[in-house]
Amino acid sequence: MKKQAVRHQIVEHLSRLGDASLHKVGNSEDEFAEVYHYHNTLEVVIVRQGWVEGVVGGVMGTMTRDMIVVIGDDIPHCVLRASKNCRLLLVHVPAELLKWDEERFPELAHGVDYIRCSKSGMVYHDARLADQLARLAVKLDAAEGFMRMSLMMKLLHILSTTLPSSTILAVQQQGSTMKEKESCVDRAYRYLYEHFRRTFSLDELAAYAGLTPSALCRSFRKSSGSTIGEFCSRLRIEYACNLLLTTSLDVSQIAYQSGYSSYPHFFTQFKRAMKTTPTAYRQRSQGGR
Repeated sequence: MKKQAVRHQIVEHLSRLGDASLHKVGNSEDEFAEVYHYHNTLEVVIVRQGWVEGVVGGVMGTMTRDMIVVIGDDIPHCVLRASKNCRLLLVHVPAELLKWDEERFPELAHGVDYIRCSKSGMVYHDARLADQLARLAVKLDAAEGFMRMSLMMKLLHILSTTLPSSTILAVQQQGSTMKEKESCVDRAYRYLYEHFRRTFSLDELAAYAGLTPSALCRSFRKSSGSTIGEFCSRLRIEYACNLLLTTSLDVSQIAYQSGYSSYPHFFTQFKRAMKTTPTAYRQRSQGGR
């Protein structure tokens, strides 16, 4: 029975390994740029042009051309701002792919360890490596079956045998040192990303950021182009969208888990932002099933 289950896993994975796609995040029509989300896959992000500023696991940073970031499964991340010419090449690799092979194929242990380490967020800044991975990603996207699997394994091997420039977790663990380098508005962003699912006051946020409430509101609007309330509402709606797409939770449960104290308020805010109802959004994403 165990061998049969493994065979089924192989067949299932071969049809969806290594999705690769190009995102023009500088284009306002690309909704990817504004969605706070996570995957059940390992994500390899290669910056091919321009720059992008975002949040990965609660850490803010900027990626420039030829930078590569490997983000582990279930780590939330989001693009905040990007240059108009920004181009990101993304490759998604199912993180569970090697888990069933670890005992049967000890030689894959290094790759399995690398996937575990990706929880720290691997950062590479190497133009030659970026070009090499970009070419490989294009081939991977065009391949099928075992050839796709082979190319994906090659990509993982290259990454796992190349020393990263840094890890995102290391930056996060710098604690007070990191805080000193952050601006007051950066601290406000951090607080919002960590607490948007609960009720908090403007005074709490301002105290954390180190500004008066009025000064924070002015600085935040200048930085983001929106009010604090609008920004927080966007985070909640995006989180709700993710739950609608990836879970079978009741819509009212999703409303409360996304930070709304009442379903009617959530319904109104969702419809205003997404131009449709939560139920219709879920049905549309599932092809009307």
